[in-house]
Amino acid sequence: MDRWIDDPYLWIRRAALLYQLRWKQETDEDRLFGYCEKTLHEKDFFIRKAIGWVLREYSKTKPAAVKKFISAHRSRLSALSVREASKYV
Repeated sequence: MDRWIDDPYLWIRRAALLYQLRWKQETDEDRLFGYCEKTLHEKDFFIRKAIGWVLREYSKTKPAAVKKFISAHRSRLSALSVREASKYV
């Protein structure tokens, strides 16, 4: 996945973002947040939606960590990503 997040093809990068989607407590938080940070600059709808989706799902397990991530990166997160990620926090 570490190679995938840097792939030029957006669907491969999106898959790297989403691969831990249902891991709950087994989520590698550093990797999850790192991948989100690597893709914050992207303008593509599907990448922005994926960022919000993975953060929203992880917020069901660790809401404080997601809230902290959103606060720290709010200026760089798209409105779509924030809206999706904030649903449960």
